[in-house]
Amino acid sequence: MCKYINVQMMKRYIFLGLVGAMALGSCSNYFDEKQLDNHDYQPKDVRTSMTYTLTGDDVAIISKQCTYKGNDTVPSVYEQKALSLCTEEDSSAYAEWKKIASLKAFTEDAGPDIYLPMFMAYKFPYLDAGTICNVTYPLYEGKSARVQAFKTAGAYTLEEADYRAIWGGRGANYLNSETVAGIPAFLANKFPLSEEGKILVVDYKYLQEQPDTIYPPLPYVCSIGDFLAAQEDIEHQLSGMVGTIKSARNGRFYLVDGNDSIYVYGLVDETGAKVFQDKGIAQGDQLTIKGIYSISAGEPVIQNAVYVSHSTTPAPTRPARISALPKDTIIKSAIYQLSAGTWQLYQNDQLTVAEALPKKVYESLNVYTIEKPEEVILTYLQDTYRYPQEKQIYLIAYSGTSGVTADEWTYNGTEFVMNTGFVDDVMSFVLGSAWVANISTYYTTPFVGDGQADFTIQHVNLDGLNYVWRYQAAYGMTASAYVSGTNHPVEDWLISPKIRLKKSEKPYLTFMHAVRYGNEQYNKEWLKVMVTNNFTGDVTTTEWEHLEFPDSIPDGSNWTFLSSGKFDLSKYNNESIVIAFQYNTTTGELTSAPTWEIQQLLVAEPEEEENTAE
Repeated sequence: MCKYINVQMMKRYIFLGLVGAMALGSCSNYFDEKQLDNHDYQPKDVRTSMTYTLTGDDVAIISKQCTYKGNDTVPSVYEQKALSLCTEEDSSAYAEWKKIASLKAFTEDAGPDIYLPMFMAYKFPYLDAGTICNVTYPLYEGKSARVQAFKTAGAYTLEEADYRAIWGGRGANYLNSETVAGIPAFLANKFPLSEEGKILVVDYKYLQEQPDTIYPPLPYVCSIGDFLAAQEDIEHQLSGMVGTIKSARNGRFYLVDGNDSIYVYGLVDETGAKVFQDKGIAQGDQLTIKGIYSISAGEPVIQNAVYVSHSTTPAPTRPARISALPKDTIIKSAIYQLSAGTWQLYQNDQLTVAEALPKKVYESLNVYTIEKPEEVILTYLQDTYRYPQEKQIYLIAYSGTSGVTADEWTYNGTEFVMNTGFVDDVMSFVLGSAWVANISTYYTTPFVGDGQADFTIQHVNLDGLNYVWRYQAAYGMTASAYVSGTNHPVEDWLISPKIRLKKSEKPYLTFMHAVRYGNEQYNKEWLKVMVTNNFTGDVTTTEWEHLEFPDSIPDGSNWTFLSSGKFDLSKYNNESIVIAFQYNTTTGELTSAPTWEIQQLLVAEPEEEENTAE
């Protein structure tokens, strides 16, 4: 995020730059006059549009812990600075500074505004007062709140008993498109003490081929041939002719169906009582039984088959077997989260895709964990999503070396880029009697001609519309719920990136906006400016503060752009905030949905008054 120099300061520095340039033209020996301590020295190297990008070596210098003098070691100037920021009550400043070395980047609490002034003095000893330098530096923001939530995620693989529970005791060892809906209720029973927000990656066998419908009540009806081929530990119903009888008293016999037969090791009723002789069954009768496949002494058998019916007439035609062979199933992985007390498939409106890395990826690599997600997941995304759009975000959960984790990837228009938590940031530094960071402007975007910038949109309720907020080059960011003559009750959010109010004193937000149509009674309720210092990544789970308009909102009678006035943000001094524009017409009388257009957004400190005294 670039921070821009305010106009009044720029004017002053340009003036100083001109003075410096004139001085430069009149002096010729920089070393003689400055470095040799000539007290008559005048500024002669002033640069007002200087840029510099920190290198890895630069960051190493800043994070160096000590210097060596003979046999002694002393803290580096940067280490001394970190120590000076510590107090008896809070010594975290030193620990935060040490993170620069491990991360090779600055952090929120060990920022460039603290340590770069000393580095600039070391790096550019020849520059003079009035110089302005925009420095690009690495910043570790941390991974998104969505990814952070996966730090406590778990994994679970359905077991045989779990499938039976989901099927209602019917015994299938896989799920299909209908029964997969039973996973949330199963998780609620299996993990009753889970905390709100808990995430689980669930693996299960899934029937991907037809038929993929709800099964009729057990037992499954099938031929003996299909029963033998499936070898499933699931109760089936079979019909055939009674063949060789081994023991009428115990009901042991062969049931024959064409060229197939199965040995029935005992025939009982629903109570388990032996019934072969009681039912008067004889060789050649047509008999229907139900039972479960098993092996005894190497031979397929049905132990204690349950009697259904028998007759001396031919058996009716049987339907084809409807249970699946094992080869018909695949392993699926899905992300579930406990939300509002209910397990549900994980979702987030900020994401284009949220999924668990398929097991086939692990199998293709012959691994159980992913050690290099930056390579493996990149290949998976490239192979799977051939036509992504710019700024789409993909969250992929996977088994890492330390357990379940997740990473986000953004398509930048050319390729998928892993969101590592590291960004390149820019801060302006000004040289006066010493280098200081200019952080008076925290964020600004014109919207007009600059696109959506790095704002995002989250849909909460579109009432069937494709969008509410959108970018229009001539007008900036616009929102409307009036489409084809209909006013829609909707809720849609336009959300800023994180804005750092470092070293802030009186930060404020302002923008230009136009409001047309709507309901004058409800427009202030429908069009809201919100702020938070703890954005969860989801507007519906974030605690927001509603910022009242300091000036009156446009009355909706014309398209004139007016200033919003200055929203006071000083409550959030030295914090990181997210600002959002909520368009919400779900309350009140919807007689006319307004159009809201926003331009020229600025978060800054008040400009200093220009000194015009003679």
